[in-house]
Amino acid sequence: MMKQNPKLTQMLVRRLLKKHGIDYKSVDLSDEEKEQLREVIKEIEENVDNFLKKQYTTTQIENNEATGK
Repeated sequence: MMKQNPKLTQMLVRRLLKKHGIDYKSVDLSDEEKEQLREVIKEIEENVDNFLKKQYTTTQIENNEATGK
């Protein structure tokens, strides 16, 4: 599975919060909310990984068809 760069994820979350006028330092999540957020992020990462694998496979098939393999 392809892993996301934690620094990139952190930057994107901060930008999203800033876009909506939220200071990330003032966000106070309960342990349950943190766990829910982790689960959502994990699902998104899995969906992105599956999408990229599908795109790679499709590209490989198209390349093989184009080259006659």
